[in-house]
Amino acid sequence: MRSRILLLILLVLPFMMLAQETNEDAISAIGQNSTLVSQFAQLAPMGINPYITVFLTSVLSKFGIHNEYVATNPFFDNWFVIVLFGVLFLFTALVGTVVKTNKATATIGLVDDYLSNHAALLINAIIILVPTFLSNDPAHSEIVYQAGFLSVSFKTMLVLVVSMYFLVIVMTVRFFLDILIFLSPIPLVDSFLEIAKMGVTILFVIISIVSPTVSVVISGIMFLIALLLYRRSVRLVTRTKYLFVYPILNLFRKKEKIITNGDGVLSVLVYTKVKTKKFKKGKIVRLEERDDKIFLVKNRFLMTKVEEEINVENSFLLQNGLSILLTNESGDVALLFNRSYHKYIDDIAQVLGVEIREKETFGEQLNKGVFSKIKNMFSKDDIAELELLKE
Repeated sequence: MRSRILLLILLVLPFMMLAQETNEDAISAIGQNSTLVSQFAQLAPMGINPYITVFLTSVLSKFGIHNEYVATNPFFDNWFVIVLFGVLFLFTALVGTVVKTNKATATIGLVDDYLSNHAALLINAIIILVPTFLSNDPAHSEIVYQAGFLSVSFKTMLVLVVSMYFLVIVMTVRFFLDILIFLSPIPLVDSFLEIAKMGVTILFVIISIVSPTVSVVISGIMFLIALLLYRRSVRLVTRTKYLFVYPILNLFRKKEKIITNGDGVLSVLVYTKVKTKKFKKGKIVRLEERDDKIFLVKNRFLMTKVEEEINVENSFLLQNGLSILLTNESGDVALLFNRSYHKYIDDIAQVLGVEIREKETFGEQLNKGVFSKIKNMFSKDDIAELELLKE
């Protein structure tokens, strides 16, 4: 509850800070903060599809159709941006309407959704910071933070923090809905929902230009709804990206990076199916071996990492088509390995000093080319198993 109150304050604070009179009415406040409103107006479509948002906003800007913020932001007035995001838009449209709705290749669409979420955060940061990089006078008589050659205003930093938090919450729930589409057994429904999502993004872009205030209101409503669904969606999102997205991303990594993270000792990503002393269930952490001891490790941004030594004596490995489970008879150890580690199960068992009680036979499937691996990596049975996994 405290975090929600703090977030509400953060959302309102930029507008409160820029209001010149304490007794002005809402319409006057919005008028004085029109640039800030126009800036936040971009968040509604960005939270759904960043590529369509940037592409369409840039194209309309070239034709002189823009709001106050877009008109003065050099990021949008750029042919390179238009071409780049036009290609990305066409690619995601193809993935969403053809690849993702085919159950044999649906995981490719899931990976695209996952990567677009990360891209949205980076794109949003670039859009906000570009005027600072290119301006000769970034301070504009405001409070600034000096970091070497770069001066960033307090307002810019505040907008960046608020917008990033908004995108993280909204896109987590959006990815949750994408997973539900992924699990849907009816391709026609999948195609309709993907097309509808693109249509809504285009509509929100137009609204953000024609009426930024309405777009900000829509963003607020989106955020409140996402906040209510956030906790429910996090576990499914985490489990799905670990079991389906990470294995595809690992296809482009060498064995040493996959099982040692380049450190020379066992260091693999695992999913916690039960709560441990320091980690809740449903978390992705590293399982590491150091000095004949096994640890669970979680690195945190700008904070000290969390470590917990665990006992894997009398544990064993159970392998099936979708994952590998490290567990014991008491059930107090339950760690999932995704199918990136199928080829290395013997190496993992040897380092951990555990037996393999159940082992799958995959034949030549694990040794095919990259495209064949992606296409054949998952089956309908795997998707059904994901639906049956219980926390």
